[in-house]
Amino acid sequence: MGEVWAATDDKRGREVAIKVLLQRAAMKPDLVKRFEREAKITSAIKSPYVCQLLEVNATEDGTTLLVFEHLSGESLSDRLKREQYLPLSEVGPIIDDVLRGLAAAHAAGVVHRDLKPGNIFIERLADPKKPERAKILDFGISKISGRPKEEPTLTAFDATLGSFAYMAPEQIRGAARADERADIYAVGAVAFRALAGRLPFEGSSAAVLVSLKLDRNAPRLEEATGEKWPQGVERFLERALDRRKEKRFGTAEEALAAWRAIQPSNITRVKLPPSRKSAPPPPAASMSFTGSIANFPEDQPTEVDDSPPTMTGDASWAGASAGRITREPPRAVPRARGRKQGGR
Repeated sequence: MGEVWAATDDKRGREVAIKVLLQRAAMKPDLVKRFEREAKITSAIKSPYVCQLLEVNATEDGTTLLVFEHLSGESLSDRLKREQYLPLSEVGPIIDDVLRGLAAAHAAGVVHRDLKPGNIFIERLADPKKPERAKILDFGISKISGRPKEEPTLTAFDATLGSFAYMAPEQIRGAARADERADIYAVGAVAFRALAGRLPFEGSSAAVLVSLKLDRNAPRLEEATGEKWPQGVERFLERALDRRKEKRFGTAEEALAAWRAIQPSNITRVKLPPSRKSAPPPPAASMSFTGSIANFPEDQPTEVDDSPPTMTGDASWAGASAGRITREPPRAVPRARGRKQGGR
């Protein structure tokens, strides 16, 4: 659909990123309308976890330009191509930021519908306490909630907008069906890809791919990697990737709270009751931790139902991905070693 150029704003003395439609896309009224709507949608979302639109401009011949903030860093897609997979200690903050960005978008009535590693940018920061921040890019095929009359014309050129590898099953049936829970599914697929180093299914037929997503459960991380994972992480992904949207997290805020609860810093440390120097220590049999076992998300029962399989293949910034799928169930294949170790 378009290209993004690095540029310098001489008037304000700042680096910017300029997004323009390709000539062939500019000839399609639906794409032009969607491009113009992207400007309105992005400007309505105010969040440090969403790439900010600075202004809308135009060339002498009338071509619309979207001017965004210039980010320094790399996309999650580029990082995964280089690293293959990432430790939980690194994936944790990335998914946390993405869910915060989605929460802001959903609060503004916007469903992204194309969340994938290529649309997540890892920005370098000067803050030693938080050296990186993930930002969501590209609301070009997003949907405004509560405006069903707008969808038929804007999606006429493609009924299944989005990148198949990270697309929710209901979105495969039609982009207009996607709501906020489709973005939750995409977050789960991104987290699975980043942790496992692969998507759950691989193959070569788009028809089989659709069948897998609609009819099969997403495998557990243990099946995909041959390694043992914290039950809290497995349960989070099972719920986020459930093929029935009503079984997923209902909101980005709910998913964010669940994701934070299963991070290593929250499940490996337990606070003891404050001790009183004047009182003798109680007998060992009567000692207890504060709270109850229900405070530990990995021990809480989770109703898990059939969840949708996903497929491999990432996509470039502008287009849909070509995933690979297989008719065979996934086998546990130990991941190649030789780079980052630990961090689980």
